[in-house]
Amino acid sequence: MGRLRRAVFALLFLTAVTAGAWQAPAAPAATKLPDAAEINAILRGLSDITGFRIRRQLPFQMITREQINAYVKDQIKHSVRPRDIYAEELSLRKLGFVTAEFDLRQTTIDLLTEQAAAFYDFHQKKLFISEWAASSMREEALVHELAHALADQNFDIERYLNKDPEDAEESLARQTVVEGQASWLTLEYAARRAGKTLQDPPTAREFLREDLDPDDPQYPVFSKAPLYLRATMLFPYQAGETFQQAVVLRDGQSAFGVLFTKPPVSTSQVLHPERYFDGVKPVEIDLPKPRAEMKAAVQGVFGEEDMQVLLRQYASVAVSQGLAPGLTGGRYRIDEDRKNKKEHHTSLIFATEWADEDSATAFLNAYEGVLEKKWHHVDKGESDATHFSGKSEDGYYRVERVGKRVLSLEGFTGKL
Repeated sequence: MGRLRRAVFALLFLTAVTAGAWQAPAAPAATKLPDAAEINAILRGLSDITGFRIRRQLPFQMITREQINAYVKDQIKHSVRPRDIYAEELSLRKLGFVTAEFDLRQTTIDLLTEQAAAFYDFHQKKLFISEWAASSMREEALVHELAHALADQNFDIERYLNKDPEDAEESLARQTVVEGQASWLTLEYAARRAGKTLQDPPTAREFLREDLDPDDPQYPVFSKAPLYLRATMLFPYQAGETFQQAVVLRDGQSAFGVLFTKPPVSTSQVLHPERYFDGVKPVEIDLPKPRAEMKAAVQGVFGEEDMQVLLRQYASVAVSQGLAPGLTGGRYRIDEDRKNKKEHHTSLIFATEWADEDSATAFLNAYEGVLEKKWHHVDKGESDATHFSGKSEDGYYRVERVGKRVLSLEGFTGKL
């Protein structure tokens, strides 16, 4: 089961994939909603760009900050099992993305409560608009969410996002299509109002955003969140915009529908559109079986975006940008002790495959530095050009390269 990022998405993007017909109380009478004429005008503009048909009138409602907080809690309660939250937290900790004290559930509630300006509920087919967002921010959010609504009237987006939810890489790629297309359309809508289009290179350079990770004091929860969560929240928007741009430049208006009938299957395809066009899929990797005293607890796919964040967090942006594109496949599994439940000992089996042996060797060397920073105390053991080993407070570890593949065994009770 591919829980890495799958459970994070189930939490972070509850506004996109909802599980129940949650109903917000009526908005305060003094708060002004956009009227149907404004909403319909935006939908017509988006329909002209995409070719999607407007099939029905869209219901909408104002929502308060307290109501969005209640909404998020309600969705977590009904759509995310405690086991999934536990599995995701365990994965994030063992892979080194968060500390042992990190609380995924509460951080997610706080993030969404802070960030939401408007959202379209794919289950209820209804638009919710926050009462606290600045008018300029609300307008942009309104176009974005109406792009979701229009796509949903032509394709079943809830079903699209939930197809094969156990594959974390494919789930993220599909989420990137949904959010990236809406983000691109928001920019194209603004460009057309100025008599321009993103299909013109100078306009694309003007409108497409290079960095959506600002240190903005009005978003303190986001600014203090672990890098992995910030990157996970931003990836579908930032990478999605540039991916959508590449598909539009190649396929024109048909690009909008194509991505719902032939979606990308990995973050590698999103980050490198030529791999999407050429149908390049991640390499499937078989992991060693658990030891006799252990059983598999969590397992999942590890993709290029995961690798980018890991190397950015523990090495540098330059190392991340140089190495991550060479990843052709990745998988991990966390095993737990069958008998000693009191101490709840766990071990990590983490394998990656690379484009060539040089890339695999470079990752082997970089990953030694990752492990030295990932743990508080490391006693180095044997090492040569193809492997290294040692012991940390998590247990014994051994990392070895065989050809283009690197296998890391971490957190074992005995020497490897």
